[in-house]
Amino acid sequence: QAQSGQKVETPRWQRMSSLTDGTIGELLGQLYVAKYFKPEAKARMSELITNLRKAFEIRIKGLDWMSDATKQKALDKLNAFVPKIGYPDKWRTYDGLVINRATYFQNLRNAGAWGYNEMVGRLGKPVDRTRFGMTPPTVNASYSPTMNEIVFPAGILQFPFFDASADDAVNYGGIGAVIGHEMSHGFDDQGSQYDKDGNLRNWWTDEDKAKFEAKTKALGDQFDAYTVLDTVHVIGKLTMGENIGDLGGLNAAYTAFKMTKQGQSEEKIDGFTPDQRFFLSWAQVWRGNILPETAAQLIKTDPHSPGPYRTIGAPVNMDAWYKAFNVQPGDKLYKKPEDRIRMW
Repeated sequence: QAQSGQKVETPRWQRMSSLTDGTIGELLGQLYVAKYFKPEAKARMSELITNLRKAFEIRIKGLDWMSDATKQKALDKLNAFVPKIGYPDKWRTYDGLVINRATYFQNLRNAGAWGYNEMVGRLGKPVDRTRFGMTPPTVNASYSPTMNEIVFPAGILQFPFFDASADDAVNYGGIGAVIGHEMSHGFDDQGSQYDKDGNLRNWWTDEDKAKFEAKTKALGDQFDAYTVLDTVHVIGKLTMGENIGDLGGLNAAYTAFKMTKQGQSEEKIDGFTPDQRFFLSWAQVWRGNILPETAAQLIKTDPHSPGPYRTIGAPVNMDAWYKAFNVQPGDKLYKKPEDRIRMW
């Protein structure tokens, strides 16, 4: 309460659900997937990833600031990405773990000991690249630079990120941008230091690296200027990787969206053009309520920028956003074309 400003304790059912997910998440995940994650959702997600990878390839090839030699290395890395969707191919069985409904504390001890022994048992053995780093119900996504893999648990494949019945603009502006975001992590300030095989190895020319670092500085300066609480500012250096992910991801998602039938159309839905719906979907993902105390804590520790600035941080660098909403010089969010940051 003192740190986050939380007024009441999280309900017991939520605490127990989180605890169950954290200890036997793949057992819980099997129930979750059976009820909420249908095969058609996984197929749709696979299609989106394929389209985002294609869009990212187009964008890399079209970069005007990067040499052909570095572009080829970037393309090699992109093509080596391993996507994991929904849930693992092979479920953990939790053999030997004893759970007793009557003893909460002992269950925690048993689960902790089982997890430790399972981890130790993997030492000295080949790396199992089929393992998921997160449980299926998790509402998150991740990129691993050492594995060069992107992971999308079943939990994130729901509203507001994904809706199988929604139009392409909504899905590309939501989960499409998340896919692009995770791909972009392979080329952010940290991920760009790893090659396609997950080795910490420089694959950039000196000139290209210098240009990239100049762009990251400009992006850092942009976010440094955002004020969260009175005089408290976003820390551009702390949030750099996530901001690069958002900028690269939203651009790639937009490129992929423009390849669709709706992306080539001007037909309005609910009064909004396809491009407007794309950017509104992106904004909707980052809606939220947060206590001032929590915001003050996160601004110093969270590598993600606050939601309101994730909403605007990438679009203000995209010409398409200006055109979609007719943003003009003098408008609050306007950036001159020469000041717009073009990275991936």
